[in-house]
Amino acid sequence: MTQEDCKISVIIATKNRAEALKNISLPALAKQTFKDFEIIVWDASENDDSAEVVKGFPDLNIRYFKAPRVGSCSQRNDAVKVAKGEIIYFIDDDSEPSPDALEVINQAMSTEELAGCSPPVNNSCPFNRKGFGSLLRKTFGLIKFFLKFLLLKEERWKRVVRKSGRNAWPIKEAPLGAQWLSGCSMAFRKGVFADHLFDEELQKFGGYALGEDVMFTYRLYREGAIIKVLSKGSLLHHNQPGGRMNLVNLYAAKIFNYYLIWRKNIYPYDKKSILAFSLSTITTACEAFLKLFIGKSAPLKGVLLGLKEIIKYKKTEPREDLRCFASKR
Repeated sequence: MTQEDCKISVIIATKNRAEALKNISLPALAKQTFKDFEIIVWDASENDDSAEVVKGFPDLNIRYFKAPRVGSCSQRNDAVKVAKGEIIYFIDDDSEPSPDALEVINQAMSTEELAGCSPPVNNSCPFNRKGFGSLLRKTFGLIKFFLKFLLLKEERWKRVVRKSGRNAWPIKEAPLGAQWLSGCSMAFRKGVFADHLFDEELQKFGGYALGEDVMFTYRLYREGAIIKVLSKGSLLHHNQPGGRMNLVNLYAAKIFNYYLIWRKNIYPYDKKSILAFSLSTITTACEAFLKLFIGKSAPLKGVLLGLKEIIKYKKTEPREDLRCFASKR
């Protein structure tokens, strides 16, 4: 099945996760009630397993590409260039949209002045949460509760980006305006990409760019774009293990990537937000330190690596007074 134009381009940027494609995302897309869509699989795998999986879905309008560049930001940026749809819908290879997901996205984009939207997202978590590690998580849960609700003013019913640059999931998804969308489910008008791209600086610690969805959508929100969580449809994000970051890179990205989000999208508008950013960074560092007691040194190594990259970034960043001087010339 091929076609020249379509209403929605579903983009799946993947790497070494053929089983997720085979068992989760592609079967769910085969059940969609809305039919005017294409699927673009942008594959950075080190083998041909995902290409073989695609061949097993001949009834779907799938275009498969071997990614020339590796990274969730660069893969998405490159895939948009070949998309034929008026709407670009990014999902992960382990995302399972409900049968009506594309239909409700198309309806919302056709009837409302939205730059971006998503059906409500539910997250499953297959990881073991028993033992001393669970106690640490509960302890830090109380600390984070204090920081979020008393210091950082988190809104409980809306997707927000706090002054620290960290994003907050609501307790329960509700059909409201949002400040960010999740990379596992985010739809945008194609025109958005005429002057907006995913920030590839977030790929410093490997291909998986933690926070690229927050950076991209919050920038749109800052510019006055309307972004919304819809009232209908749903998406189950299975959070399949593997193919992501190791612990060192994950904690490095928790420090450096959220620094970039804060520095580029929060600090220019709110100089006082440095307190919120500092508190969130200290909390992540303390969490990494305590994990030494359960034999995990990688998180602390990651924090130190992230701080090192912040220092390097600040040294190369143009000074504020020089930027002002240049703008006056």
